[in-house]
Amino acid sequence: MHVTLVEINVHEDKVDEFIEVFRQNHLGSVQEEGNLRFDVLQDPEVNSRFYIYEAYKDEDAVAFHKTTPHYKNLCRKTGSFNDRAA
Repeated sequence: MHVTLVEINVHEDKVDEFIEVFRQNHLGSVQEEGNLRFDVLQDPEVNSRFYIYEAYKDEDAVAFHKTTPHYKNLCRKTGSFNDRAA
């Protein structure tokens, strides 16, 4: 199993847009055969902070995820949302 936990801090004026783009990635990711879990959590105390918890069957499933249209769209669109994309 391969598990990743990522903290993403988004510019406050981009929170709603980030949520929509990440929602699309989430919907696609949970349909992947090798995906075991994909959670997107918004910090209740810091509205612009998100935690992403991903669990995949193995490294091959992670590699496949990175080739999907929803993941590539996320990468293409999130660059302007934060200072450091993870």
